[in-house]
Amino acid sequence: MYNFCMPNYRIASLLPSATELVSAIGLTDAIVCVSHECDSPAKIGHLPKVTSCNIPKNIDQLSVDQFVRESIRDGKALYDINVDLLIKLKVSHIITQGVCEVCAVSPDLIRTNLRGNKCILPSKTKIISLSGTTIQGIFEDVTTLSKAFNKIENGKSIIRLAENKLKVFGNTLPKNRTVLMLEWLDPPYIAGHWVPEQIEAAGFNCALGKRGNKSEIISWDEIVRIDPDFIGLIACGGNLTENQRYADILSNMENLKNLKSVRNKNVFAFDANKFFSRPTLGVIDGIEALQRQFLI
Repeated sequence: MYNFCMPNYRIASLLPSATELVSAIGLTDAIVCVSHECDSPAKIGHLPKVTSCNIPKNIDQLSVDQFVRESIRDGKALYDINVDLLIKLKVSHIITQGVCEVCAVSPDLIRTNLRGNKCILPSKTKIISLSGTTIQGIFEDVTTLSKAFNKIENGKSIIRLAENKLKVFGNTLPKNRTVLMLEWLDPPYIAGHWVPEQIEAAGFNCALGKRGNKSEIISWDEIVRIDPDFIGLIACGGNLTENQRYADILSNMENLKNLKSVRNKNVFAFDANKFFSRPTLGVIDGIEALQRQFLI
């Protein structure tokens, strides 16, 4: 009898979505370290954190936005990587992303810290960068991971399940209602990437934002002009409790009191991490969350 052994993968996941996708294809036990933001699945909770964030804690949204803008302008890293820990853990794969330099460690930061002149990282260590900015792009990230780790059938299976859910949503009758999803409140940013797709798949009209585009800053005057039927708060990195606080703030803003969504109490909060902010298969569940919350 032959003894076929699985490769001894030792995965460092530098962003929450990668941790979730690696787990989805059946390799939770192969993850040896995660980012400081990784919180799902619960089984990875004990793993060492290999990244840290340089954004000051306990500051308001405007201060966060200003800090991020200044750091990017000055070429300062928003995140640090514990290189010594990566070496100590003898990781075989590092998974990062190239979607948003604000959201997580980027490939450029890895090259600067680990692939630079000192060649700290062993040449055999593989770096996988995920880049999905649409629902299809997320499926492609699943395929990339499943091929890299010889979990092709697992990847096909979970993509097929997600596509079947999308087909069901495709039978949803258009509601002829406009939805504005805000990814930040001070200053206001409209949600981008896959969120406009989620809105349309749920049967609503996306008030602002286009599939695959980055989130963009918008003025309150523009929000007043478009006067959406519904507003959803999905502040990046925020859970339901945090976004409920932002929804309450928006609902009580004097300059927005005449909006249909405010008058009709159609300003809602969502768990952004679970349904909207992360490029994972959770965005499919986010479509259902939109239908459930905005159902009239």
